[in-house]
Amino acid sequence: MTAHNPPEADVVARSFTENGCTVTSIIYDPADAQQIIYGTVTRDGVLIGSYYCADRIRQRDWRIVTANGHDLTVDGNPVRPLDEGSAVIVLTTILTAPKHEIDQLLRDATRPPR
Repeated sequence: MTAHNPPEADVVARSFTENGCTVTSIIYDPADAQQIIYGTVTRDGVLIGSYYCADRIRQRDWRIVTANGHDLTVDGNPVRPLDEGSAVIVLTTILTAPKHEIDQLLRDATRPPR
């Protein structure tokens, strides 16, 4: 290995179904680090949204992007899931709800516990 020829790592796609949606994650180095680069959620072939980790090394600071290309927000504040699983739940349950219910569901899900 030299500075000009770093070792190669695999990049794989893994898909599964959750709540009638297809979730596809792109994973860097699945044998070792398993760093998730990004994921997409579709239902019946239509994009619901995607998610990615802004800090791939530590696998934190997750973001969700809606199908229209904007960061997911509630009341003007970005929704920041704790992990990939939380991002998938938001995309497969909340963003697939009837449009008039989505904002309230997001508020309920992101409200600090009492």
